[in-house]
Amino acid sequence: MRHRLPSAPLRFLALLAVAGCGGTDPIVPAERTPTSLSITPDNVIMTFLNQSVQLSARVVDQNDIVMPTPIEWTLSDPSVASVSTNGLITALAIGSSTLTATGLGLSATANVEVVQQISSFVATQGDNQEAIRDSTLADPIIVRVLDQGGSGIPGLAITFAPAAGNGTVTVAAVDTDANGEATTEWTLGSTFGEQELLVTAPGQPLTVKAIARSEVPIPDLTLVGILGLSSLAPSTLETVTATATVKNIGDLASGATRVLVSANGAEVGSADLASLDANDSTEVQIDIGPLSAGSNELVFSADPDDSVVELFESNNAVSRTINVLDQASLTVGVPVTGLSAEIDQELLFRVDVAGPTTLTVSFNAPNGDADLYIAEGARPGFREDYTGCRSTSPISVESCQVPFAEGTYHILVHAWAPEDPDEGAPFSGGTITVTEGEALIPYDIELVFVENGTQSQEDAFIAAAAKWTQIIVADVGDVDYTGVDMAFPADRCMEGQPAFDQILDDVVIFVDIGFIDGQGGTLGQAGPCAVRGAGSNQTMFGRMEFDEADLVNVEAQGQLEGLILHEMGHVLGIGTWWNRAELLRNPSLPDNPGADTHFVGPNALIAFDNIGGGNFVGSKVPVENEAGQGSGDSHWRETTMDTELMTPFLDLLNPLSEVTIASLKDLGYGVDLSQGDNFFLPSVSPPQQAVSGAPGAPGMIDLGNDIWAGPRYVIDKSGRIREILR
Repeated sequence: MRHRLPSAPLRFLALLAVAGCGGTDPIVPAERTPTSLSITPDNVIMTFLNQSVQLSARVVDQNDIVMPTPIEWTLSDPSVASVSTNGLITALAIGSSTLTATGLGLSATANVEVVQQISSFVATQGDNQEAIRDSTLADPIIVRVLDQGGSGIPGLAITFAPAAGNGTVTVAAVDTDANGEATTEWTLGSTFGEQELLVTAPGQPLTVKAIARSEVPIPDLTLVGILGLSSLAPSTLETVTATATVKNIGDLASGATRVLVSANGAEVGSADLASLDANDSTEVQIDIGPLSAGSNELVFSADPDDSVVELFESNNAVSRTINVLDQASLTVGVPVTGLSAEIDQELLFRVDVAGPTTLTVSFNAPNGDADLYIAEGARPGFREDYTGCRSTSPISVESCQVPFAEGTYHILVHAWAPEDPDEGAPFSGGTITVTEGEALIPYDIELVFVENGTQSQEDAFIAAAAKWTQIIVADVGDVDYTGVDMAFPADRCMEGQPAFDQILDDVVIFVDIGFIDGQGGTLGQAGPCAVRGAGSNQTMFGRMEFDEADLVNVEAQGQLEGLILHEMGHVLGIGTWWNRAELLRNPSLPDNPGADTHFVGPNALIAFDNIGGGNFVGSKVPVENEAGQGSGDSHWRETTMDTELMTPFLDLLNPLSEVTIASLKDLGYGVDLSQGDNFFLPSVSPPQQAVSGAPGAPGMIDLGNDIWAGPRYVIDKSGRIREILR
């Protein structure tokens, strides 16, 4: 709470009372006398008409205490500015005036000045006219100078000067009138095409343009818009398609000519251009390259030979700069030596394989840390998109194998750039070698039973692992967990899971067959709990948990191996890593049931057409969109794929199709597509009819909520946890 001092008269009475009580003479306060009046601010400069500035004035007494009093405001020249009763002044005209404030017999003055500063300088008439050359434009050129408030500024010196060869004006220099305007008439010069008139106000240039046309019709070719390029960062082994639109803005057909593209001044491509009628246009594409490494200035030119007499030539070209990456071609069996790179630098290579064969790419360097990436087909724009094979050991000894290789393969060697800059180092003296036909190093699935089931159940796990290793045929780089404090921690994937302190080759799956919720509830859950980093989509550690009561019933129905094969597919990333790998589109979860959810991996798209999906109505490959949390967005759509292994319902027969295997290839696994079971789409339904649900066929098992939703760990090449996904 605040306490306010009594006002002056009350303080006076209080003092008298105190004096009376003490028996002393009363204290008589001094009379207040106004001593000075001041104005704030005392110098005002306004830069545009109608600008307002608030002033204040105060009177103080002999103790410098403000004495409230009315103030009277007056201006010596009221044509320059106006002032209100509360001290608000408003600019009216250029000039100066003295402002006087009066109160309690005192007065003070402040200087008020109005100057108009240029805020904009525009052509209000006559810009962009057309006329026959050597003739006077129909409309005079009018320019206007404005202040910030939009008022014209009078009395400013304006000059009009045509560019060389661009004609004459009737008035070359004049002051702006009361509206801030200046005018002249412009007679064009004899040059065809665009002509310019430079207009200047103090410190403000302005260019007015006109088109000088021929006395007779004449064509005028121009390039419209930007130069389109199929790639802004091609390699030295790749061509680029340059696309431009040529238009005839003249008034006569152009006649046949040609167009060309130059790179850094040298011609790199050309094409014939048919005659264009007046106001007609055409899009022209020219394939150019390969180009030299580094920055390339591309210029797309129309009529480079000047075979067409045009209105003007200055609009016949458009340009764009691209950066070309250095890429070397490799020959099978011929090593390339002496390779070096600074930290985070990428070396690019390409090899063509007749195939199908096993493609083996090896890289080694005596120092530093390099990683190896392979992509099939078109060269990706980013290292993270090299999913054909990856080798990311913590040293510069790398090897990758691509099974059934055929066609073009792009290879990228990256000098590792760690989060901790002290860990990285450039490499030098590196050698890269490409060979064909070597034996594939097999893919390995290791099972660790945290809680054992029956022998027949464990045999089913072993059989499922064997099936997946027949499908995944290419090895993934090992991770060494044998070092001090390097073990993968216990209980990280599931309770009771032991620590892992061996060499990981290639995936370890922890299995728990125990109690979940008893018969009839959740049958089981599976998924990856640790995946390889560096943009890889491959599982390192996974978990599979089953309710033993439900497993007995599944086994009695003869569906145990199909169930385990399905859930092991989730561990490998099918349905559980699609979204993270950016292969899932239009997800139905969390709140968009019925969306046209689909998988966009290019290999799965081809496989889907192969099994009868060519005429499918909707987006491919259709993903379950009605099953809800734990099943939706992570299985193939039940109403389309029906009995296929990776739908959300388990049937008596569950063929593992080429589509499922191809989806693993899209995740970066090296697979054998021929290992798929015979499967063809039973029907092709539009997305609006694709409503999932158990059809009620005998033996059908709902695998609802079988996706484990716990944390997933991203592991770097040294085996350390770098990220936790939840």
